[in-house]
Amino acid sequence: MDFVTERRRFLQMAGAGATVSLAGCSSLQNDGVQSDSDTTQAGETPTVTLLLEIDRMALQQVQAELQQKLQNGTINQTEAQQQFRTAQTELIGAAIEAFREEVRDDDSITIEETANQLGILLVTGSPASLIGTLEMSDVRGLLPEATFEEAQSQSPGF
Repeated sequence: MDFVTERRRFLQMAGAGATVSLAGCSSLQNDGVQSDSDTTQAGETPTVTLLLEIDRMALQQVQAELQQKLQNGTINQTEAQQQFRTAQTELIGAAIEAFREEVRDDDSITIEETANQLGILLVTGSPASLIGTLEMSDVRGLLPEATFEEAQSQSPGF
């Protein structure tokens, strides 16, 4: 059973950009020297798109249960897709909430916006703090700020 979701399309779109973006994270480091290649002016706080990871094991378990129900005939394909999307939305919500809790007391990171269906956040913070988020278990990557707007414009429901 193939579940096509907005998040999957976004991940496909962002996959190549994530690699390039992560490789460019060193430009976020502030060593006191402003180079021509830096995208933020001295004193400005950078804003990036933060991609969250959902609990893959839980999502696989839901998918297996739904496949079993489909085989048993207790639900149809449409119901299975709807239940899968609901479970995925709940898992994304849990990842967003976990991230909020983890940075709640950190004054160096601010969540500007969230795209709940996609599991991405627009965050502002010090370069060191933004790079430090990559150590958090639910954070999958940092992408350019423009990726947030692009994802919203290409995803239905925004």
